[in-house]
Amino acid sequence: MIAITELRKSFGEREVLRGITLEVRPGQILGLLGPNGAGKSTTMRILTGGLRPTSGQVFVNGLSVTGEDGSWRAKLGYLPEQNPLYGELYTYEYLHYVGNLYGLRNVRKRVKEIGALTGLEAMRGRRIKILSKGYKQRVGLAAALLCDPDTLILDEATNGLDPNQIVEIRNVIREVGRNRAVLFSTHIMQEVEALCDSVAIIREGALVAVSSTAELLRSRSERVYVVGFVSSPTREVLQGWCPDALLSQEPSGDWLIRSSLSEDLRPRLFEAASHGGYTLHTLYQRTSHLEEVFHSLTVS
Repeated sequence: MIAITELRKSFGEREVLRGITLEVRPGQILGLLGPNGAGKSTTMRILTGGLRPTSGQVFVNGLSVTGEDGSWRAKLGYLPEQNPLYGELYTYEYLHYVGNLYGLRNVRKRVKEIGALTGLEAMRGRRIKILSKGYKQRVGLAAALLCDPDTLILDEATNGLDPNQIVEIRNVIREVGRNRAVLFSTHIMQEVEALCDSVAIIREGALVAVSSTAELLRSRSERVYVVGFVSSPTREVLQGWCPDALLSQEPSGDWLIRSSLSEDLRPRLFEAASHGGYTLHTLYQRTSHLEEVFHSLTVS
C-alpha cells in the first residue's frame, strides 16, 4: 500500500511538489499522469527512497520511507524508466543475482516462476546486452517481481514493447495487481485506459484529478456527438438547434457537435431533424478518451 499526505518538495526556492495527497490500496492499479516537469519523476524518486521530501508523509507498506527502518524496501518492487541491467550477464543469471541480493530462499525456483510469468523462458541463455528493448523491459519487470512485493511501482513499464508484447505485459500486471498496490507511471494514455482502474493527474506539482478511470472520463469530458444527414442542413440551421455547442465538419460530411452541457443532445437533434425534414443516417455520442481529459486539465 502507498499512502502520501501533503507531500512537498523544493529545490532551493522552486517548489516542484505542492501538497500531494494520494493513496494506492492493495488490488488497485493507479495510473500516474502528468506533462513533462509536472513532478511525476520527483514523486517516484521519493516513493522509492531516492530523494527526501521537504515535508509531508510517505508510507509504503505501512512504513515511512523517511524513517530509520528501511525494511519497507524488502516488499517493494520497482521498475525505473532507465532500466539498470548488467548487459554482460545472461538473463537468468542476472535474475539469480537480484534474488540473492534480496536474500531469497530457493532463488532458482523463484526465477523459474517469474521467468515463465514474464515470458523470458526462451531468453534464459542469452546475454542481456543482445536482447531487444522489449525483452530488456521484461527482465526489469521480472526483477521487480522477484521479491513477491506487496507494492509495485512501474515507470514506463510498456516502453519499447511491440503491440503483442504490450498485451502480454498488461496481462501480467493485471494478474500480479490482483492483491498488490500498483502505481503505474506512463505518458501513454491508451495504456492507462486499458490497464488502470484509477488515475491521478499532476500539473505543476499539484494534483488536478484523482478518480476512477471511468468516472474521470464521464465527469471531465465534454460530450461529442457525431451527426450525419442524407442531405445536410447548413451550419447556421444546425447551430440553431444547439446554440451552446461547437460545430465542425468531418471530410465525410458528418458533423461533430461538442457540448459542455450535461444534457444528452441526441433527443433534441433527432426531434429537430424530424421537424425540419432532414433524414439522419448517423447519430451517436462518441466515446471520450483520456487524452482529451488530460489535455483539458494540463493545458491552460
